This record gives sequence, structure tokens and C-alpha cells, in this order.
Amino acid sequence: MDFTKIDFAKFDPAKLFDVDAAISSMEQANQKAIALITDKKAKDIAETISSASFEFARAQAAAAKAFGEAVKKAIQV
Repeated sequence: MDFTKIDFAKFDPAKLFDVDAAISSMEQANQKAIALITDKKAKDIAETISSASFEFARAQAAAAKAFGEAVKKAIQV
């Protein structure tokens, strides 16, 4: 394959990997694991850290998507 002839204007990474679905799947698995914690304080801490982590992951995914769209527009110019 000749990688010098890739038309990046037609390249859509969103079609390669559904980041939102992956994050949601990981979050559901994480919630099931946290449900097994019996100590209330430890469970609350785990839920807080987990929630913040997944919010950060979603923000990073949104930023990466926005960056990809910006690159796409720049290449089209």
C-alpha cells in the first residue's frame, strides 16, 4: 500500500472506532465492579474518582473529535 496517496479529506477515524461506545462500555463494567465494594466510604470514593475519570475521558474524546474536524477542514482548504 502506498501511504503517500491517502486522501485525508475522506479519512474518518470515527468510522474506525466508536469511542463513545467504548467509554460507555468501560463505565458500565466499572460500575458493576464498584457495586461489589462493601465499605461505604471506599465505595463513595471509588464512585467519585470513577465519575471524574469518565468525564475526563469523554472530554478528551470530544477534544480529539474537534481536532480531527479542524484537521479535515484545514486539508480541504
